[in-house]
Amino acid sequence: MIPEGTLFAGDPAAGIIARVRGQVTARKTGNETITALKAGDRITAGHILESAKESGAQLVFTDDSFVNILPGTTLLVKQYEYAADTGRRTAVIKVSAGCARFVSYKRSGPGSRFTVETGHALVSAGISDFFVSASSSETEILNIGQPLSVKNVSSLAVGVVRLDPNQKTLVKEKTPPAQPATVPPEQRRKYLKDAEI
Repeated sequence: MIPEGTLFAGDPAAGIIARVRGQVTARKTGNETITALKAGDRITAGHILESAKESGAQLVFTDDSFVNILPGTTLLVKQYEYAADTGRRTAVIKVSAGCARFVSYKRSGPGSRFTVETGHALVSAGISDFFVSASSSETEILNIGQPLSVKNVSSLAVGVVRLDPNQKTLVKEKTPPAQPATVPPEQRRKYLKDAEI
C-alpha cells in the first residue's frame, strides 16, 4: 500500500522509494524542478530518477517488483500500471545511462508486459532478475533469473536473442544483439555486490 501525503501524491503511484543511499533526485518529464528523494516518497509515471556518484536507490513498484538504481544512473518510469484483481501489469522503464537491477518475482496476468528500454536495446521479461547497463555507445544486459528476450530498440535491426540464466548480451546501435555469452561467476558476484542499496 502506497502511503498518502508523500512526495508526488495526487497521480496514481507507480511505486515507492524503499531505500536511498547518498544523493538521488527525481523530476517530472517537462518540469525542471528537482527534488531530493528519501525513503517513503511516491513515484509516478513520467518521473526521471537520477543517482549521483556513489549513490543509489530502490524503487518498489505497486506489484512488489523492484529496481535497484546504481550510482550514476538516469532512469525514466515511462509507464507502470498494475491491476491487483487480474494481476495484469503494464510496465515500460527506460535506462538512459548507468546501470539498474530489475527483479520481478510474481507471475503476472494475461496481457501483461514488462519492458525495459535503452537507446539501443529492448528487454521483455516476465518473472525475472536482470541488469541493464547503458552508455551512449552500447547496452549490456546480464541475466541472472528466468529467460528473457532482447532485441534492438530500432525496428530496422532484425533479430531477437533469448538470454537464459547466467548469460549476457551486448547491443549496439542498429545491430542485432550479440549472441549470448556465459557470465563468469566473478562478474555475477560483482554485479550483485554493486547493486546492494
